Amino acid sequence: MDNRRNDFFMEKAMGVARSGIDNKEIPVGAVVVENEEIIGEGYNMQKAENDPTAHAEIVALRKAAELKGNFRLDGCNLYVTVKPCLMCREAIKRARIEIVFFASPQAREATHTPQYVRLEEYSDKSTELIRSFFKKRR
Repeated sequence: MDNRRNDFFMEKAMGVARSGIDNKEIPVGAVVVENEEIIGEGYNMQKAENDPTAHAEIVALRKAAELKGNFRLDGCNLYVTVKPCLMCREAIKRARIEIVFFASPQAREATHTPQYVRLEEYSDKSTELIRSFFKKRR
């Protein structure tokens, strides 16, 4: 990996993170890079957007996907100032990001854990809905 290239994009992510401070957001920044070009960037916007999913990585992925017209970001890399949380890691995986570069180890995880209750009486209906969707696509 070219350290100068990594330095350039991580510095861009750091600059984006600083933008969040003005909005009293936790200063995390992310940039999505394709072919040496930034195609999406974002900082934490949970408070500004009243959106618990508006983490820097998610904001950057959404912008990149909108620009490309595709939620799959094959061949793209992500530079983020803090190691992504579990939600963001799953989104990164689904977007098919190739490499994630991060600066700081993960910040503390959220301490709230919701209770999960399975409604088994809907299991067959839900399973059939998904199966029929994919069957029609094949």
